[in-house]
Amino acid sequence: MNTRLQRTMNYVSFGIDFFILRTDRPHILGLVTNDTCNLKCINCRVANVNRAVMSMSQIKAVMTKYYDNGARMMYLTGGEPYLWRDGKYRLPDIVQLAHETGFLRVHVYTNGTVPLNAAPDFTWVSIDGLGETFERIRGIPAERVLRNVRKFSGQHAVIFTINTINYREIRETLEIFQHELPGRKTMFFFHTPYYGVDALHLSDAQRRTAVATLLDCKRSGLPVLNSKAALKAYLARTDGPPLEYSWIVDSEGEYRCCRVEGDPDVCKDCGYSTGFEIALARNWNPGAITALLRTH
Repeated sequence: MNTRLQRTMNYVSFGIDFFILRTDRPHILGLVTNDTCNLKCINCRVANVNRAVMSMSQIKAVMTKYYDNGARMMYLTGGEPYLWRDGKYRLPDIVQLAHETGFLRVHVYTNGTVPLNAAPDFTWVSIDGLGETFERIRGIPAERVLRNVRKFSGQHAVIFTINTINYREIRETLEIFQHELPGRKTMFFFHTPYYGVDALHLSDAQRRTAVATLLDCKRSGLPVLNSKAALKAYLARTDGPPLEYSWIVDSEGEYRCCRVEGDPDVCKDCGYSTGFEIALARNWNPGAITALLRTH
């Protein structure tokens, strides 16, 4: 059968299963290829904790298991997945294996500090501000990341995680992105207190300010990828994670939605914006569907 026709049929089959039949099987697989990272961001305490790295054989086994159970969408994360190594294998080999296995879309989440050469279907690059703000959060100059993003021709978007340091710089940063990274959209996440409430955690008033700013930026034509519906759902803490149909796997275990696996104190403050978009899209919200179509 023609490869393009087969792929189209696979998309249709996935759409029926996910949107119409609404089965609870694991449709989305997140794979933590490695815990290792080359940065020490102040908003992350996951990377380099145990420096665990999954082997290629482990990765293949996980892919096969979840594909056989219905997963068709995959994202690769870390640590920093571009640092993943297993003998001769590198991140592009994982992406290739995922496509060969049959996954319809493969996304990579990266800090953008190394050349982006893995050729996934979509790449998310974390840039949480510019200038002193970026250096305070990430510990390196933003230009190191911007240089790699400018050179990258694959489909991609920026992820900006809003916290108490950068929430007042949203519009200014978007205006610079619009000039420096023309054509790129930005998905705004919100700092999630995985390790307990901390100095980066937004108050309710700061959340409202951030969301109001984003909605105003969207109206102004700035490159905000978030849908209006998902931003409002985040603010109201409705229609979002935990996602029963999304699983994440690392070298130590398998978890529903994320590695805190349903901790109510974390879930109520979840800032994983893509999760709100997916949940709303599954309920046929047109704005969320449009946001996902731009990346999926």
